[in-house]
Formats: sequence, structure tokens, C-alpha cells
Amino acid sequence: MTQTAGIPDLMAITDRRLCGGASGLRRWALSLPAGTAIQLREKDLEPEALIEIGRTLRTVAAGLLIVNGSVDVAVSCGADGVHLRSDQPWDEVAPSVRRQGLLLGVSTHSHREIGAAVAAGADYALFGPVFASPEKTRYGAPQGLERLERAARGDLPVLAVGGVDACNAALLARAGAYGVAAIRAFAQPDTATALTSAWAIATGTIPAS
Repeated sequence: MTQTAGIPDLMAITDRRLCGGASGLRRWALSLPAGTAIQLREKDLEPEALIEIGRTLRTVAAGLLIVNGSVDVAVSCGADGVHLRSDQPWDEVAPSVRRQGLLLGVSTHSHREIGAAVAAGADYALFGPVFASPEKTRYGAPQGLERLERAARGDLPVLAVGGVDACNAALLARAGAYGVAAIRAFAQPDTATALTSAWAIATGTIPAS
């Protein structure tokens, strides 16, 4: 899919447990490849702690900053967007996101939810889990590439999530994914760089050597 201005095609999702705790997220953010969007997703933290982390990330993020689940937190830390879970009322929250001038992203796990994302006016959707992932087991069996391809056929930018890494980036690009999102693949500088390079090659941003 052709890239859309303002919509990221690489999204690193936070997990402070993989970064040495909340204090390690600043260092982690600085290590990400330039232009990588960050989704702040620490669902067990209270809003005050999220705002503190978000403000820190805002000062060092080289790409967009998206906050998972809360418009208020996103506004308080100067984020660029809000990402809503599949169990949140997208239609009810979307107007407040729009009033704040923020991007709206949603998590989807079926073709039906992709349709609901379009109806809610989402700017992009995460779709998955495409492959097996320890963070996504509660959402059921992997969707696979065929379902990703179906989800990505419309005009809504769809980012693949779940088991994403450098080894399958080309498969995801061929299936029509607009971009990729991941926790573990972005957790370390070497894997983040490998995924970013693999995605750039797969989408023709840079030629294969």
C-alpha cells in the first residue's frame, strides 16, 4: 500500500519489563531507528505514571508518540495519537480524539473489526496476531497471511502485529500490510535495526544489496 502522510509504517510498542523498568524506556526510545513511532502501552500503570513516562518519551522520540487507551493521557503528555483496544467503544471515543486533533488507531483481530474501524473513522489499524506471539496468545490462534491480505485490501492502512520480525517482514509486505508493529522485535537495538532494514528492502524504500 502507498504510504499515507502522517501514518507510521513502523511502530515500536513499549514493554518496560524488557527495558529495565520505566526508567529504561528513555534509553530504549533513544536506541530506536529514526522515524519509528512509539506506542506507549503499559496497561497496568496508573494515569499519573503513564503521563510521566509519556512526557519523557515525548522529549526523546524521533517519531510519532501514540498512547494506548487514554485520550486524557495522550493530551497530557503531548502525544500525537491515541490507540484504542478492540474492547473499547471506538465510536464513543473517536469524537474526543478528533477534537484534540490526534491520530486514531485501533486494534483489530478480524475482518469484521476492520470494517468497524473504518466506520469509526480510524486513521490506521493494527491487525493480528498474524504469527504466534507470547503477548497475543489471549487473542486466539494466529490469523495468518491470508487473513492479513484480506484485511489489508481496503483503503485503511493496516499494520501487522504478532510475531513480527526481520525474517517475515517480506511476507507481510507481500500480503499488503501498510506497516509493522511489534514489542519484542523492537526491544533490542540489533533486532530493531534488522526489522527496519528488512521492511525497507521489502517495500522498496532501499534496494537489497
